Amino acid sequence: MRVLALIVLLWLPGMAVGGQAIVADGVASTENQSVQEARREALKDALWSASSQSGITIRGEFGLSQGVVVSDESRFRIGAHVSRYEVISEGQEGGLYRVRVRVDEAQTGCGALVGMRIGAVSFPLLKPHQNTLMGVAGVEMGVPNEILHRVGINTPLEVHRAAHRLLFFPLNGNLPNPRATEVRERVKLIAEDMEVDFLVAGIVLDIGYESVGILRNRHSRRAEVEIYLFEAESGDLMTQRRAARESRGDVLVTSRVGFGSQRFYESDYGEGFGWVMDTLSQEILSTLDCPKRNGVAQ
Repeated sequence: MRVLALIVLLWLPGMAVGGQAIVADGVASTENQSVQEARREALKDALWSASSQSGITIRGEFGLSQGVVVSDESRFRIGAHVSRYEVISEGQEGGLYRVRVRVDEAQTGCGALVGMRIGAVSFPLLKPHQNTLMGVAGVEMGVPNEILHRVGINTPLEVHRAAHRLLFFPLNGNLPNPRATEVRERVKLIAEDMEVDFLVAGIVLDIGYESVGILRNRHSRRAEVEIYLFEAESGDLMTQRRAARESRGDVLVTSRVGFGSQRFYESDYGEGFGWVMDTLSQEILSTLDCPKRNGVAQ
């Protein structure tokens, strides 16, 4: 039997024009996974939807036998990716987690980051005594992993889980110098050992809390993290960014609560930390965004 295979490639242009913002929704089930895992899946769904509105490549394969279609397969691939977005609303509804995002710009993917690998090391606390304050368990390793999870959404980067390695020696309350020669050499050694092309390091500046108001029965808390993104081969610093968010209300999360857990993200403090993680992950992607890499379109 003679079969003729036809391959059709079709580009559907985006629905957004002239810098018009794209609003997209994502949804994921909370069954058989944590709320935070569902949140990541819903965010990934929303960003894929936003990217697809900038254009979809459809690769169709049709098998014909004596003029009759005997096979029909279509595959979809987005031609753009999102490096910056704003979460407009999110929350759990029954067994579903829903996320709505706003994207002001989607970049055409150039493939420069395909096959590239990014990893991270532990983020120490700036002040040792922060360990004794009312805090959350696993914050030092949880922060870089949460950032990496967000970096890996809707990007071709291969994400490597953060390693229990310290880039900076005890800080004693002082900010590190990410451009120091010894830091550059240590970046190269750690990155080679992890087999990554980019390395993320950072510090957690503040996980303390303070009383506010006349009766001092209300508390505020500041989630603040500073990150450093390095190019692995040279050890050079590519970007240094800090993000902070103050929360009031449900901020006294004890150390028995795990960072990134449902209880953590249900708190006002966890919501603020989530914003910090989203912001820093977008800063990393903006730096690595291939159309703007080195200030030149690829």
